[in-house]
Amino acid sequence: MEMIIWNTVIVLSKIVFYVGFACIAGYTFFRQVFEQSESYNNLAIANLKWIRGSIVIALIANAIWFFASTGAMAEEGIQGAFDPDILDIMWDSSIGDGTLLRGIGLALAIFAITSHIKFKSVALSNSIKLSILGLSLIVLSYTFTLFGHVSELGVLEKVLLMLHVLVMAWWFGALFPLKQACHEQDYEQLYSVMGKFGRQASIAVSLLLIAGLWLAFQLVGNVEELVSSSYGQTLLLKLVLVVSILGIAAKHKLKLVPQLKNNDGREALSKSISIEMVVAFAILSVTAGLTSVVGPAN
Repeated sequence: MEMIIWNTVIVLSKIVFYVGFACIAGYTFFRQVFEQSESYNNLAIANLKWIRGSIVIALIANAIWFFASTGAMAEEGIQGAFDPDILDIMWDSSIGDGTLLRGIGLALAIFAITSHIKFKSVALSNSIKLSILGLSLIVLSYTFTLFGHVSELGVLEKVLLMLHVLVMAWWFGALFPLKQACHEQDYEQLYSVMGKFGRQASIAVSLLLIAGLWLAFQLVGNVEELVSSSYGQTLLLKLVLVVSILGIAAKHKLKLVPQLKNNDGREALSKSISIEMVVAFAILSVTAGLTSVVGPAN
């Protein structure tokens, strides 16, 4: 029962971190949706507050994940999570390295996003902001290679994992600003934004699938394990969800976005993106379970 509680906390804290990671990527690549002009309107300011709040919560979740991992290792109840000896062991492990780097990456993003507030009377330029956000994304994506099943694989697999999670964050992080664009931009602007995103996604999603399938092959090894093992079955569930979200994306590109040319379909597109966000959250939840509760037999 105790391990169930720790595993639940670990999975939930990972989900919160994934959401914060996606928010950073979404803001980095789609800032024009949030910042309509030099003087922010009320809605843009509210959106930025929501993003900053998500990242701060992800920072807290990162700390909770570390202590929950410590508690799961100690198996001594809540006091085990704060045992000094176990904490020293965990801090010197890959768990500690990942916690520290994720904290640094999230802190960098918070600093960059809040830098419109003058610091020593000098506001950071957009190029410096983007550089800091880019560094944040690289640091955060690198932490995925430090622990879990991929940490035992080669350099190629780790690079593919970084690519995989970066594209995932870019795609899922885009959904919120794109939904906001459905309400804030006129039909011509919305059609342009969705068209550009669709063209980029055609390439990015292909990279995501290639990297994901190769990593799955390396971890599972054969079709029998894919069907019979708990890891393989969970991976199949994730694959079903990915196929579902690809179907929604195809509907956007082939049906809903072309309707915008006729000044129609804005509400339908917004509702469809909401469904896509729910499926994306489900994918993040399954991913958190894959990297925490179940593992490949090999």
